[in-house]
Amino acid sequence: MLYFVIIHFLRPVKHLTAGAEKIGKGELNHRVEVESNDELGYLASSFNKMAEDLKKTTTSIDNLNREITERKRAEEALEVSNRELRDFVYIASHDLREPLRKISSFGMLLEESLGGKLQGEDRESLEFMIDGANRMTQMINSLLEYSRIGTKEITYETVDLNEAIGQLEQLELAALLEETGGTIEIQQPLPSVQADPVQIRRLLQNLITNGIKYRSEGIGPRIVIRAVRKSWGLLTEDSPGEQTAEDTVRIEVQDNGIGIEEEHHRRIFKMFKRLHSRDKYEGAGIGLAICQKIVGRHGGRIGVESKAGVGSTFWFTLPASKSLEQEQEKLISSLET
Repeated sequence: MLYFVIIHFLRPVKHLTAGAEKIGKGELNHRVEVESNDELGYLASSFNKMAEDLKKTTTSIDNLNREITERKRAEEALEVSNRELRDFVYIASHDLREPLRKISSFGMLLEESLGGKLQGEDRESLEFMIDGANRMTQMINSLLEYSRIGTKEITYETVDLNEAIGQLEQLELAALLEETGGTIEIQQPLPSVQADPVQIRRLLQNLITNGIKYRSEGIGPRIVIRAVRKSWGLLTEDSPGEQTAEDTVRIEVQDNGIGIEEEHHRRIFKMFKRLHSRDKYEGAGIGLAICQKIVGRHGGRIGVESKAGVGSTFWFTLPASKSLEQEQEKLISSLET
């Protein structure tokens, strides 16, 4: 009778105990023998299933750890590559600007000293040389600005867009508005956003300048700026595919300029992609690429709605200010008055 108890009860338990010890030591391929169809046999089957599940889980964790390690290595390599690229851009741009300054400076000195001695093609060639050096300097400065936007750490603050636009009108854009007879209209008080104040000011300046620059002949440029927020009900329709979250605000900058054909809507945000002659519209062709970079670094989106001859509406999304209740009260008060 004692022998029967040992064979049928104690030996399976001993096998399970030994199996648990081996599993604990990492031998995940170990399995115990199922000797019967009773409760002990069921327990042995459950133990084997547990061991198999543990092996799969451990394998998945190992694979995940390997993927994490490989991803970290790739991110570190990418960061090193980006750092080297940034250094190269800065050094190359700095080294290029010095000879360009000399070309431009000596070219102007030569033009001044020769006075009216140069005629025809000779004078035209000298002017082309000076103009080319100046344009190249402008392009390099724009590239440096684009590079800095991508590398400089973002400082998030509550930015009052109304105040930012007012400062642009009085300072950076004052001469351009006076020269062109342009106007900036804010239809309703704009909300505050969580963003880097310097970059957002640059973003607004580029979009407003773009609307003034590409104006229709004989018509004073008019820039209309509005905010679109679904929860406020200012507008009920967004652009195709655009989702307006509760914590996101969409700003639209509308102009009455020459407009853009639909086939070029994506192209205009690429660097140095120009739709018009440099002789007619000055600039390095990188302003909208800078805008896209700024918005992208803030986690937003940017786009344009336009037709040739009708004008353009550039829009972008940004994180809304955390003081939402104050902004809503401010907006409701303005609408009631």
